[in-house]
Amino acid sequence: MGVKLQELIVRNKIEFSELAGKILAIDAPNVIMSLFNFARKNPDGSRAGLILDRTQRPISHLYGLLYRINFYYSKKVFPIFCFDGLDSELKKLKTKDRLNDFIFTKNLYESTLRSGNRESAKIIALSKEYLWPNIIEESKQLLGALGIPYISSPASAESQCAQLVKDRIAHYSNSQDFDSLLFGCPRQVQNLSKSLRRKVQGRWKYQKVVPVVINLKENLKRLGIDQFQLVDVGILIGNDYFSGIRKIGPKHAYKFVKNYKSLEEVIRQEKNNYDFSSLSREIIAKVRKIFLLPEVITQYPNLNWSLPNEHHTLSLLCEEHYLNRERVQNNLAKLLVNFGKCRDYFEKQKTNPRAVQKTLDQVS
Repeated sequence: MGVKLQELIVRNKIEFSELAGKILAIDAPNVIMSLFNFARKNPDGSRAGLILDRTQRPISHLYGLLYRINFYYSKKVFPIFCFDGLDSELKKLKTKDRLNDFIFTKNLYESTLRSGNRESAKIIALSKEYLWPNIIEESKQLLGALGIPYISSPASAESQCAQLVKDRIAHYSNSQDFDSLLFGCPRQVQNLSKSLRRKVQGRWKYQKVVPVVINLKENLKRLGIDQFQLVDVGILIGNDYFSGIRKIGPKHAYKFVKNYKSLEEVIRQEKNNYDFSSLSREIIAKVRKIFLLPEVITQYPNLNWSLPNEHHTLSLLCEEHYLNRERVQNNLAKLLVNFGKCRDYFEKQKTNPRAVQKTLDQVS
Protein backbone atom coordinates (compact mmCIF):
# COMPACT_ATOMS: atom_id res chain seq x y z
CA MET A 1 0.00 0.00 0.00
CA GLY A 2 2.49 2.65 1.14
CA VAL A 3 1.71 6.05 2.61
CA LYS A 4 0.34 8.61 0.13
CA LEU A 5 2.61 11.59 0.73
CA GLN A 6 3.18 12.57 -2.90
CA GLU A 7 0.90 15.63 -2.62
CA LEU A 8 3.03 17.04 0.19
CA ILE A 9 6.56 16.11 -0.82
CA VAL A 10 8.76 18.07 -3.22
CA ARG A 11 10.87 15.89 -5.49
CA ASN A 12 13.75 17.29 -7.50
CA LYS A 13 14.93 15.96 -10.83
CA ILE A 14 18.30 14.25 -10.80
CA GLU A 15 20.43 13.13 -13.74
CA PHE A 16 21.84 9.61 -13.94
CA SER A 17 25.30 11.17 -14.13
CA GLU A 18 24.78 12.60 -10.63
CA LEU A 19 24.31 9.09 -9.28
CA ALA A 20 27.67 7.85 -10.58
CA GLY A 21 29.84 6.71 -7.70
CA LYS A 22 26.87 6.31 -5.37
CA ILE A 23 25.66 3.34 -3.32
CA LEU A 24 21.92 2.66 -3.34
CA ALA A 25 19.93 0.79 -0.70
CA ILE A 26 17.27 -0.99 -2.75
CA ASP A 27 13.82 -1.81 -1.40
CA ALA A 28 13.95 -5.33 -2.86
CA PRO A 29 10.24 -6.31 -2.60
CA ASN A 30 9.26 -3.00 -4.20
CA VAL A 31 11.62 -3.44 -7.15
CA ILE A 32 11.04 -7.17 -7.59
CA MET A 33 7.27 -6.73 -7.60
CA SER A 34 7.57 -4.19 -10.42
CA LEU A 35 9.73 -6.64 -12.38
CA PHE A 36 7.38 -9.53 -11.68
CA ASN A 37 4.34 -7.53 -12.80
CA PHE A 38 5.82 -7.23 -16.26
CA ALA A 39 3.78 -9.46 -18.59
CA ARG A 40 3.29 -9.94 -22.30
CA LYS A 41 0.44 -8.27 -24.12
CA ASN A 42 -1.63 -9.61 -26.98
CA PRO A 43 -1.69 -7.70 -30.30
CA ASP A 44 -4.95 -6.08 -29.22
CA GLY A 45 -3.33 -4.76 -26.03
CA SER A 46 -4.98 -7.22 -23.65
CA ARG A 47 -2.99 -9.17 -21.10
CA ALA A 48 -1.38 -12.38 -22.37
CA GLY A 49 -0.48 -13.58 -18.89
CA LEU A 50 2.66 -14.08 -16.88
CA ILE A 51 5.80 -15.33 -18.59
CA LEU A 52 6.31 -18.90 -17.35
CA ASP A 53 9.07 -21.44 -17.88
CA ARG A 54 8.44 -25.10 -18.66
CA THR A 55 8.18 -25.84 -14.93
CA GLN A 56 5.19 -23.46 -14.82
CA ARG A 57 6.96 -20.84 -12.69
CA PRO A 58 7.21 -17.11 -13.54
CA ILE A 59 10.58 -15.91 -14.83
CA SER A 60 10.12 -12.18 -15.53
CA HIS A 61 11.64 -11.26 -12.15
CA LEU A 62 14.77 -13.31 -12.95
CA TYR A 63 15.41 -11.72 -16.33
CA GLY A 64 14.41 -8.39 -14.79
CA LEU A 65 16.95 -8.61 -11.97
CA LEU A 66 19.72 -9.58 -14.37
CA TYR A 67 18.91 -6.56 -16.55
CA ARG A 68 18.51 -4.28 -13.52
CA ILE A 69 21.90 -5.16 -12.04
CA ASN A 70 23.48 -4.51 -15.43
CA PHE A 71 21.70 -1.17 -15.49
CA TYR A 72 23.00 -0.17 -12.05
CA TYR A 73 26.57 -1.07 -12.94
CA SER A 74 26.31 0.73 -16.29
CA LYS A 75 25.45 3.91 -14.34
CA LYS A 76 28.41 3.27 -12.00
CA VAL A 77 26.10 2.57 -9.07
CA PHE A 78 26.59 -0.17 -6.47
CA PRO A 79 23.31 -1.61 -5.10
CA ILE A 80 22.53 -3.20 -1.73
CA PHE A 81 19.21 -5.05 -1.71
CA CYS A 82 17.10 -5.11 1.46
CA PHE A 83 14.39 -7.71 2.06
CA ASP A 84 11.50 -7.82 4.53
CA GLY A 85 11.81 -9.85 7.71
CA LEU A 86 9.04 -10.51 10.20
CA ASP A 87 5.74 -8.76 9.56
CA SER A 88 4.39 -6.47 12.23
CA GLU A 89 1.35 -7.80 14.04
CA LEU A 90 -0.44 -4.68 12.79
CA LYS A 91 -0.29 -6.09 9.26
CA LYS A 92 -2.31 -9.02 10.57
CA LEU A 93 -0.09 -11.56 8.82
CA LYS A 94 1.32 -14.64 10.51
CA THR A 95 4.85 -14.98 9.17
CA LYS A 96 5.41 -18.34 10.83
CA ASP A 97 2.26 -19.77 9.31
CA ARG A 98 3.18 -18.37 5.89
CA LEU A 99 6.62 -19.95 6.13
CA ASN A 100 5.15 -23.33 7.01
CA ASP A 101 2.62 -22.96 4.19
CA PHE A 102 5.43 -22.18 1.76
CA ILE A 103 7.55 -25.18 2.77
CA PHE A 104 4.56 -27.51 2.51
CA THR A 105 3.47 -26.07 -0.84
CA LYS A 106 7.00 -26.15 -2.23
CA ASN A 107 7.29 -29.87 -1.46
CA LEU A 108 3.87 -30.43 -3.02
CA TYR A 109 4.88 -28.52 -6.15
CA GLU A 110 8.09 -30.50 -6.58
CA SER A 111 6.37 -33.86 -6.17
CA THR A 112 3.60 -32.82 -8.59
CA LEU A 113 6.16 -31.70 -11.17
CA ARG A 114 8.01 -35.01 -10.86
CA SER A 115 4.75 -36.85 -11.53
CA GLY A 116 4.47 -35.07 -14.88
CA ASN A 117 1.19 -33.30 -14.08
CA ARG A 118 2.07 -29.85 -15.45
CA GLU A 119 -1.41 -28.37 -15.11
CA SER A 120 -1.57 -29.17 -11.40
CA ALA A 121 2.01 -27.92 -10.99
CA LYS A 122 1.02 -24.61 -12.60
CA ILE A 123 -1.91 -24.16 -10.21
CA ILE A 124 0.39 -24.77 -7.24
CA ALA A 125 3.20 -22.58 -8.63
CA LEU A 126 0.81 -19.65 -8.98
CA SER A 127 -0.88 -20.11 -5.59
CA LYS A 128 -0.52 -17.37 -2.97
CA GLU A 129 1.18 -19.79 -0.57
CA TYR A 130 3.99 -20.48 -3.06
CA LEU A 131 4.29 -17.71 -5.63
CA TRP A 132 5.66 -14.67 -3.79
CA PRO A 133 7.80 -16.52 -1.19
CA ASN A 134 9.41 -18.49 -4.01
CA ILE A 135 10.04 -15.35 -6.05
CA ILE A 136 11.82 -13.79 -3.04
CA GLU A 137 13.86 -16.94 -2.43
CA GLU A 138 14.92 -17.16 -6.08
CA SER A 139 15.76 -13.46 -6.17
CA LYS A 140 18.11 -13.86 -3.20
CA GLN A 141 19.75 -16.84 -4.89
CA LEU A 142 20.27 -14.86 -8.09
CA LEU A 143 21.66 -11.82 -6.28
CA GLY A 144 24.11 -14.07 -4.46
CA ALA A 145 25.19 -15.65 -7.76
CA LEU A 146 25.65 -12.20 -9.30
CA GLY A 147 27.84 -11.02 -6.42
CA ILE A 148 25.33 -8.50 -5.07
CA PRO A 149 25.05 -7.99 -1.28
CA TYR A 150 21.62 -8.20 0.31
CA ILE A 151 20.26 -7.82 3.83
CA SER A 152 17.30 -9.65 5.34
CA SER A 153 15.88 -7.03 7.67
CA PRO A 154 14.48 -7.98 11.09
CA ALA A 155 11.32 -6.12 10.04
CA SER A 156 10.63 -4.02 6.94
CA ALA A 157 12.92 -3.59 3.95
CA GLU A 158 12.27 0.16 3.80
CA SER A 159 13.30 0.72 7.41
CA GLN A 160 16.55 -1.12 6.68
CA CYS A 161 17.16 0.98 3.56
CA ALA A 162 16.63 4.12 5.62
CA GLN A 163 19.08 2.88 8.25
CA LEU A 164 21.77 2.23 5.63
CA VAL A 165 21.47 5.87 4.51
CA LYS A 166 21.47 7.14 8.10
CA ASP A 167 24.62 5.12 8.80
CA ARG A 168 26.25 6.54 5.64
CA ILE A 169 26.68 3.08 4.18
CA ALA A 170 24.44 4.10 1.25
CA HIS A 171 23.87 7.51 -0.31
CA TYR A 172 20.19 6.98 -1.18
CA SER A 173 17.30 4.65 -0.56
CA ASN A 174 15.58 3.53 -3.75
CA SER A 175 11.85 2.85 -3.51
CA GLN A 176 8.73 4.07 -5.24
CA ASP A 177 6.88 4.16 -1.92
CA PHE A 178 7.14 7.05 0.53
CA ASP A 179 7.35 4.95 3.70
CA SER A 180 11.13 5.49 3.71
CA LEU A 181 10.46 9.08 4.74
CA LEU A 182 8.41 7.99 7.74
CA PHE A 183 11.36 5.78 8.70
CA GLY A 184 13.53 8.90 8.62
CA CYS A 185 15.48 8.22 5.43
CA PRO A 186 17.57 11.35 4.74
CA ARG A 187 17.65 10.94 0.95
CA GLN A 188 15.49 8.86 -1.36
CA VAL A 189 15.64 8.41 -5.13
CA GLN A 190 12.73 7.29 -7.31
CA ASN A 191 12.01 6.44 -10.96
CA LEU A 192 15.29 4.68 -11.68
CA SER A 193 14.39 3.04 -14.96
CA LYS A 194 16.47 2.47 -18.08
CA SER A 195 13.36 2.95 -20.21
CA LEU A 196 12.31 6.08 -18.26
CA ARG A 197 8.77 4.76 -18.10
CA ARG A 198 6.68 3.04 -15.45
CA LYS A 199 3.57 0.91 -15.59
CA VAL A 200 0.42 2.65 -14.39
CA GLN A 201 -0.91 0.71 -11.41
CA GLY A 202 -3.93 -1.44 -12.28
CA ARG A 203 -3.77 -0.62 -16.00
CA TRP A 204 -1.89 -1.94 -19.03
CA LYS A 205 -0.44 1.46 -19.73
CA TYR A 206 2.96 3.11 -19.20
CA GLN A 207 3.80 6.69 -18.33
CA LYS A 208 7.01 8.63 -18.83
CA VAL A 209 9.08 9.27 -15.71
CA VAL A 210 12.32 11.04 -14.81
CA PRO A 211 14.61 10.17 -11.88
CA VAL A 212 13.85 12.31 -8.83
CA VAL A 213 15.42 12.72 -5.42
CA ILE A 214 13.74 13.53 -2.11
CA ASN A 215 15.61 15.33 0.65
CA LEU A 216 13.81 14.69 3.94
CA LYS A 217 15.39 17.56 5.89
CA GLU A 218 14.52 20.11 3.22
CA ASN A 219 10.94 18.86 2.98
CA LEU A 220 10.40 18.94 6.74
CA LYS A 221 11.75 22.50 6.86
CA ARG A 222 9.46 23.55 4.01
CA LEU A 223 6.44 21.91 5.65
CA GLY A 224 7.28 23.37 9.06
CA ILE A 225 6.98 20.06 10.90
CA ASP A 226 9.41 17.57 12.43
CA GLN A 227 9.91 13.82 11.90
CA PHE A 228 7.58 12.92 14.77
CA GLN A 229 4.81 15.02 13.24
CA LEU A 230 5.41 13.55 9.77
CA VAL A 231 4.71 10.11 11.24
CA ASP A 232 1.48 11.48 12.74
CA VAL A 233 0.49 12.74 9.28
CA GLY A 234 1.20 9.25 7.94
CA ILE A 235 -1.03 7.70 10.58
CA LEU A 236 -3.96 9.96 9.71
CA ILE A 237 -3.54 9.29 5.97
CA GLY A 238 -3.04 5.55 6.35
CA ASN A 239 -0.04 3.29 5.88
CA ASP A 240 0.91 -0.38 5.97
CA TYR A 241 0.23 -0.55 9.71
CA PHE A 242 -2.94 1.50 10.06
CA SER A 243 -5.63 2.11 7.46
CA GLY A 244 -6.04 5.80 8.27
CA ILE A 245 -9.01 7.96 9.20
CA ARG A 246 -11.88 8.09 6.75
CA LYS A 247 -12.31 11.41 4.91
CA ILE A 248 -8.86 12.68 5.96
CA GLY A 249 -6.48 12.98 3.03
CA PRO A 250 -2.87 14.18 2.89
CA LYS A 251 -3.64 17.92 2.81
CA HIS A 252 -6.09 17.82 5.72
CA ALA A 253 -3.80 15.52 7.73
CA TYR A 254 -0.90 17.92 7.26
CA LYS A 255 -3.00 20.97 8.13
CA PHE A 256 -4.33 19.34 11.32
CA VAL A 257 -0.93 18.14 12.54
CA LYS A 258 0.75 21.47 11.79
CA ASN A 259 -1.99 23.45 13.53
CA TYR A 260 -2.55 21.14 16.51
CA LYS A 261 1.09 19.92 16.83
CA SER A 262 0.28 16.31 17.77
CA LEU A 263 -2.07 13.48 16.81
CA GLU A 264 -3.61 13.40 20.27
CA GLU A 265 -4.52 17.07 19.97
CA VAL A 266 -5.92 16.51 16.47
CA ILE A 267 -8.24 13.86 17.88
CA ARG A 268 -9.29 16.12 20.76
CA GLN A 269 -10.01 19.10 18.51
CA GLU A 270 -11.63 17.24 15.59
CA LYS A 271 -13.46 14.40 17.39
CA ASN A 272 -16.86 15.85 16.46
CA ASN A 273 -16.01 15.99 12.76
CA TYR A 274 -14.29 12.63 12.18
CA ASP A 275 -14.51 9.09 13.50
CA PHE A 276 -11.31 8.35 15.44
CA SER A 277 -12.71 5.27 17.20
CA SER A 278 -10.23 2.93 15.47
CA LEU A 279 -7.26 5.03 16.55
CA SER A 280 -6.60 4.02 20.15
CA ARG A 281 -3.67 5.23 22.23
CA GLU A 282 -2.18 1.74 21.94
CA ILE A 283 -2.34 1.79 18.12
CA ILE A 284 -0.80 5.26 18.00
CA ALA A 285 2.07 4.16 20.24
CA LYS A 286 2.72 0.99 18.24
CA VAL A 287 2.73 2.69 14.84
CA ARG A 288 4.95 5.51 16.07
CA LYS A 289 7.39 2.96 17.46
CA ILE A 290 7.50 1.07 14.14
CA PHE A 291 8.50 4.21 12.25
CA LEU A 292 10.55 6.10 14.84
CA LEU A 293 12.29 3.14 16.51
CA PRO A 294 12.31 0.45 13.81
CA GLU A 295 13.92 -2.94 14.19
CA VAL A 296 16.96 -2.83 11.93
CA ILE A 297 20.44 -4.25 11.48
CA THR A 298 23.16 -1.72 12.31
CA GLN A 299 26.27 -3.89 11.86
CA TYR A 300 27.31 -4.74 8.30
CA PRO A 301 30.27 -7.16 8.31
CA ASN A 302 29.50 -8.93 5.02
CA LEU A 303 28.59 -6.16 2.60
CA ASN A 304 30.72 -6.56 -0.52
CA TRP A 305 30.36 -6.72 -4.27
CA SER A 306 32.13 -9.36 -6.31
CA LEU A 307 32.31 -10.77 -9.81
CA PRO A 308 29.27 -12.86 -10.77
CA ASN A 309 29.60 -16.61 -10.42
CA GLU A 310 28.87 -17.76 -13.96
CA HIS A 311 28.36 -21.42 -13.00
CA HIS A 312 25.82 -20.65 -10.26
CA THR A 313 24.01 -18.09 -12.41
CA LEU A 314 23.68 -20.44 -15.38
CA SER A 315 22.62 -23.27 -13.09
CA LEU A 316 19.79 -21.21 -11.59
CA LEU A 317 18.60 -19.51 -14.75
CA CYS A 318 19.28 -22.05 -17.49
CA GLU A 319 19.15 -25.42 -15.77
CA GLU A 320 16.45 -24.80 -13.16
CA HIS A 321 14.33 -22.39 -15.20
CA TYR A 322 15.38 -23.22 -18.78
CA LEU A 323 16.08 -19.61 -19.73
CA ASN A 324 17.81 -19.03 -23.03
CA ARG A 325 21.49 -19.82 -22.34
CA GLU A 326 22.86 -17.58 -25.09
CA ARG A 327 20.84 -14.61 -23.87
CA VAL A 328 21.91 -15.16 -20.28
CA GLN A 329 25.57 -15.55 -21.25
CA ASN A 330 25.46 -12.38 -23.34
CA ASN A 331 24.04 -10.44 -20.40
CA LEU A 332 26.61 -11.94 -18.05
CA ALA A 333 29.36 -10.80 -20.41
CA LYS A 334 27.96 -7.25 -20.36
CA LEU A 335 27.65 -7.41 -16.58
CA LEU A 336 31.31 -8.35 -16.21
CA VAL A 337 32.36 -5.36 -18.31
CA ASN A 338 30.03 -2.97 -16.47
CA PHE A 339 31.12 -4.29 -13.06
CA GLY A 340 34.75 -3.66 -13.97
CA LYS A 341 34.02 -0.09 -15.05
CA CYS A 342 31.94 0.53 -11.92
CA ARG A 343 34.65 -0.87 -9.65
CA ASP A 344 37.33 1.22 -11.37
CA TYR A 345 35.22 4.36 -10.96
CA PHE A 346 34.81 3.71 -7.23
CA GLU A 347 38.53 2.99 -6.84
CA LYS A 348 39.32 6.41 -8.28
CA GLN A 349 36.97 8.01 -5.76
CA LYS A 350 39.08 6.72 -2.90
CA THR A 351 41.51 9.57 -3.54
CA ASN A 352 38.76 11.93 -2.33
CA PRO A 353 38.06 11.03 1.35
CA ARG A 354 34.87 13.11 1.51
CA ALA A 355 33.31 10.99 -1.23
CA VAL A 356 34.22 7.62 0.27
CA GLN A 357 31.58 5.53 2.04
CA LYS A 358 32.38 2.84 4.58
CA THR A 359 31.69 0.08 2.06
CA LEU A 360 34.05 1.22 -0.71
CA ASP A 361 36.86 -0.88 0.73
CA GLN A 362 34.68 -3.97 0.41
CA VAL A 363 34.59 -4.12 -3.37
CA SER A 364 36.33 -7.24 -4.62
